[in-house]
Amino acid sequence: MLRRRQIAPLLLLLVLVLAACQPVAPDGEAESGPETYVLGVAQPFTGSLGSYGTDFGKGIELAVEQMNAELAAAGSNVQFTVASSDTEGTPDGAAKAVQTVVQTSGAEVVVGPLTTGEVLGAKQYADDNEVVLVAPASSAPAGAIPGDYIFRLMYPPDTFAGQAFVQIALERGYENIAILQVDDPFGNGMTEVFSNGFQAAGGGEVAVVSYAPDPPDLSGEMSNLSAEVARLSELGETAVFVVGFLGDGQKALQIAITDPALGSVDWLGAENLASPDILADPGHAQFLADANFTSVSFADTQTPNTQPFIAAFNEKFGAEPGPFTNYAYDAANVAMLSMLAAGNDGAGVQKILPFIANHYIGTAVQTYLDENGDQAVVNYGIYSVSEDASEFVQIGSYDGSSGEVTLD
Repeated sequence: MLRRRQIAPLLLLLVLVLAACQPVAPDGEAESGPETYVLGVAQPFTGSLGSYGTDFGKGIELAVEQMNAELAAAGSNVQFTVASSDTEGTPDGAAKAVQTVVQTSGAEVVVGPLTTGEVLGAKQYADDNEVVLVAPASSAPAGAIPGDYIFRLMYPPDTFAGQAFVQIALERGYENIAILQVDDPFGNGMTEVFSNGFQAAGGGEVAVVSYAPDPPDLSGEMSNLSAEVARLSELGETAVFVVGFLGDGQKALQIAITDPALGSVDWLGAENLASPDILADPGHAQFLADANFTSVSFADTQTPNTQPFIAAFNEKFGAEPGPFTNYAYDAANVAMLSMLAAGNDGAGVQKILPFIANHYIGTAVQTYLDENGDQAVVNYGIYSVSEDASEFVQIGSYDGSSGEVTLD
């Protein structure tokens, strides 16, 4: 069993207060047995995002285990259990996964799905049936909808990252940008934010090459991207901006490393590409180092909850948590605290969750939601590849409150 000091003081205080508010049996009546609340989980456990979904599931499992231990110690008769389903990383799969969890377990609060495409796929069912979706990593602007049953905790909307990329491009003197983007809410949203901001600030042409999600091959798209880079380079300083997922980036690099035009310009890339995994191939790593590859991602900040989470995850699973797994852990805690306050009732949780979230200190950032139910506290780091092409190093920052980029 995990030690009680592994849950942050604020979280522990809320748990104890809420547990104390549980109904007490009247004199002469037998105390009721344990009451079980079902926390739904809808994540991509298979497919190209399967590694993320699997680790997210572990983070949620840890949060539930810790919460149950604290509730038992506080004398509460409430315990949580998890009901999971695989979204397979698609909108249709997400809709089916959420529906399956709800209909088979009675869950009215679900942690997930992962991407905005999945979230939007499940949105209609969630809204119609008053099922709360607590999505820890969805960030596309298309998901910023007020008054619905979707809350996007911890990871802020891509409007902030898009603005940061605009400032980086302008500060470096890029006159034109060739974008390779996945054709989904994430790719389309980031491309729109960047293109509008870049051109409004005096930037030149933005040429976009799109590809379908989870592509088996990108040879045709990379050929088109190379042609656009060659054309734009004749007009002025040009850079490539890749808005896609890690596997897509690896497929793109496999072709780019042998393409003279693509290797002659700087590269920018969405956060998904700033992963140690992309540097595992020495050829890819050297290409990115030579291309001055730059990405925008959450800064490596810590709260009093950071190290206890990492230690507990290591103790339980024998490995370090994967990227953004802590966000799933935090989302599960906010979901459970909201259920303790409102009961296992989706409509009640929808009303109380913003209050709970706005008083929760996460493992990396303070949670605070805007009018759309999206994370509003934003502090990004700006990262590039080290000179020896072995790791990503922070070279600057972006302050969401001021909207300013600072490059070292």
